[in-house]
Amino acid sequence: MHTEPIIEIRKLKEINIEDGVVFDGFYNIGLTSTIACGCFINSLKTELVGILDSSLFSPMSVIYDAKPNFPARIYANEEKKLGFFVSELILDPSAYRPIADIILRWSKDNKCKTIISIAGKAIEKEDKTTKEEEEPSLKVISNSPIIMKKLNNVGILPLKYGTINGIPGILLNESNWKNIDVVVFVVDVIAGVPDFRAAANVVQAISKIVPEAYCEIQLLIKEAENIENKLKIINSQAAANKFEKQMYR
Repeated sequence: MHTEPIIEIRKLKEINIEDGVVFDGFYNIGLTSTIACGCFINSLKTELVGILDSSLFSPMSVIYDAKPNFPARIYANEEKKLGFFVSELILDPSAYRPIADIILRWSKDNKCKTIISIAGKAIEKEDKTTKEEEEPSLKVISNSPIIMKKLNNVGILPLKYGTINGIPGILLNESNWKNIDVVVFVVDVIAGVPDFRAAANVVQAISKIVPEAYCEIQLLIKEAENIENKLKIINSQAAANKFEKQMYR
């Protein structure tokens, strides 16, 4: 009998971030979500408040600063009413919907008002300069007319046509059904590499609607380099685990 994959949240601490903002920091093209959330987490001195566990995730412990960590985690800053879902793993598409559902459920359970996600749009490196001269490399889409107007007033244009895939797309589709504001920033990223500049552009745009979300740009660059090195190790090991599992099924 087929059963839906289950993602378990293990709560480490009770928090109050009512009316706050939740960030989707799961892996995406260009690592913009992971890089941006990593900068917020370190700049704001957030704390680990929960972890996610699932058979959908590679069976591993991620070691940071000589400490074991689950590959998917939740951080928060209660004072600023901010929550962050973060994972460095490249996920199988079968995990997208369960993860989006978990983000939505956790946000509703904690009475948060907004979810922010990032969608990377891959372009070739040589095309980036030309494209930036023709049109902005950052656009936004949201189910909230108020947020859209605020961002449009500061020069961030709406995405009028196109598609949003993966977790950000599911969050957008479910936003009205779940009665929560979802904002997705769509940013051009260089295909195949961590795009620090794109992440910095998104961070600056986020500050337009969430002033509490402070990110030290120099720290962002440093954290991005750390993340890139960690990702190479984590995902190479995850690929090895997957291959070993296939061999011995």
